[in-house]
Amino acid sequence: MALNTAAMAARKRFGDALQEARKAARLPTGEAVQQRDVARALGYKSYNRVSQMERGLTWPKDDEWKILVKVLTMDLATRVRLETMITEGKATAGAWWTEFEGEFPESLLQFVAFEDAAQRITTCAVNVLPALLQTRNYARSVTTGIAGSVLTADAVERSVELRRNRRSIFTKANPPAVELIFSEAALRQEAGGRQVMVEQLDSLIEDGSSRTVNLRVVPFSAPVPSMHILHLLEFGGEDEKPLTAFDSMTGMTFQKRPKEVRENRYYIEAMRKLACSSVESMAMIKSMRKEFASA
Repeated sequence: MALNTAAMAARKRFGDALQEARKAARLPTGEAVQQRDVARALGYKSYNRVSQMERGLTWPKDDEWKILVKVLTMDLATRVRLETMITEGKATAGAWWTEFEGEFPESLLQFVAFEDAAQRITTCAVNVLPALLQTRNYARSVTTGIAGSVLTADAVERSVELRRNRRSIFTKANPPAVELIFSEAALRQEAGGRQVMVEQLDSLIEDGSSRTVNLRVVPFSAPVPSMHILHLLEFGGEDEKPLTAFDSMTGMTFQKRPKEVRENRYYIEAMRKLACSSVESMAMIKSMRKEFASA
């Protein structure tokens, strides 16, 4: 049976937030609350159960949650935020991406779950447009060109479907702010031919007109090209730490340590400085669209 990576990611987010809440809490004596203190309040001799919750291995039971709120002296904002995580996390058993489990690397589906929960997404791409921006025909052409010799036609279509379904974040009631930085080469590479590129560029223009989507192009005139496919995911809670992820042929590699995230932010900021403004980028995209359409 395939792992439910959606539920796993949701539990991990909650576990991290619960751990932060415990570290911020204090005993009546003024000392920091330890796992053993929480375990004692819950009626356990061992802190193993508390450790499991903080590592994202299990959800707290209803009676445990009431005690956790009390022993960690959670303020209203923290309690509501964590309760929302529990409610939404338990609902991930029916999340759309679970139907793809067993077909794609677990790390990729875990990334999709994190992406769905993020409030801000920043992606730096190289010579191919980010997956969130790809039309069906563009995605099909790219996937076939790179992995067509090892993937069946059905597997290619499933890859296309996964990418298109990820765009559901744009239609959420409160969509995330999305910034996508990519090379001018991605606009000029004829993936699928000129007609496919016209369709793709039309889609970019539509995406770029959204108030929540910011497109930035690194021009050929920049002294340094984009070098990594990197994602920065940021979440809503003050205590929720951001994470970064790198694309690879076999899935996603996550980096969550503050030092790693900080260094990756430096790279993203460098790419921002090299990129054209949003207005200039949209003008470039529209110009490229005219070139492909008139050829």
